[in-house]
Amino acid sequence: MNQQTASPPLDQRLKTTALQYIMYAVVTLQDSDELMVVPSNWLSQDKRHCYWPPFKSTEKCMEAVENKLNPETEGKPWEKLNIIFLGEYGTFEKAKEGHKEIKEHERSYPLDTVLPGIKRQRLEGSQGMSNNQLHPLPPVTPASISRMSADDKVEIIQMLRDIKSKVQENSTMLKKILKDNTVPEVPSSTCVPSKNLKLPLRTFEDVARTEMELKNATTRKKYVKYLSSLGGHMPKDVIKNIMQQVLTDDLAIQFNWQGRGDKKAFSHLVLTDVIRDSALTRNVNRGDCETEIKKYLSYAASRKRPREQGGPGHEIPNVISTSLMGN
Repeated sequence: MNQQTASPPLDQRLKTTALQYIMYAVVTLQDSDELMVVPSNWLSQDKRHCYWPPFKSTEKCMEAVENKLNPETEGKPWEKLNIIFLGEYGTFEKAKEGHKEIKEHERSYPLDTVLPGIKRQRLEGSQGMSNNQLHPLPPVTPASISRMSADDKVEIIQMLRDIKSKVQENSTMLKKILKDNTVPEVPSSTCVPSKNLKLPLRTFEDVARTEMELKNATTRKKYVKYLSSLGGHMPKDVIKNIMQQVLTDDLAIQFNWQGRGDKKAFSHLVLTDVIRDSALTRNVNRGDCETEIKKYLSYAASRKRPREQGGPGHEIPNVISTSLMGN
């Protein structure tokens, strides 16, 4: 005769069946901004509040979540916490995966595990409080978040992934651009002109040749890169370093800014535009650049004369007359 196994009591079978239909949710605790996994039966109907167990042990809290304990102890309901509902999942494992994805893309949540110890705060009603007590208003839950479906949240997470990827791509491109356009700081005393640039210019033939070369964008870029590397902090120093490499004093004597008298106009040269561009990379604006070029050209003769006599050249004064500046 076959022995029949006694079936569990009806109430136990009903309880087991009910637990099978309880899912898990990922929520944010508003009081602590922590991201949590909780059973759905701990949530209020409007999903704006969540019961929380009184256990101090993290392990007991974890066990309570996994076993979907009824949110009460000896018939007394647990504390209620304000929450932001983020999504619901069919199993505990899927809820943990959802928790991990949301955490990766929401850096404002400092949670490291599913159920750490948290600072809990009771929801207190205004009844029974004295009139002279100040009590904070409950946090406002964004209605749009609470109404979002799980599919909407998945879509938002994917959008965040795409944005993160694009930011990383743009960051890589920006670093490459900055690297390609960075000019090393080199003291003028150690700078040696590139053989291809053929500087300094010594004759008008050299000037004419250089003017033709500078019509080529690549060549012009080489000149700007080299001249801007000559150093200097003040506008005077920057322009002096550049002009010394560009022109010999013998040739500089043949120029002034406007080409007055029997001299050539330095302001009309393509080379002058290149000097402006080079100076601009050293934070010397157009006006200061032109002023210092005028000074340099005006005092070419005074620099040349002492050298012919065997002495050092004079330092260019910072201030020159208006008549010289206009030349």
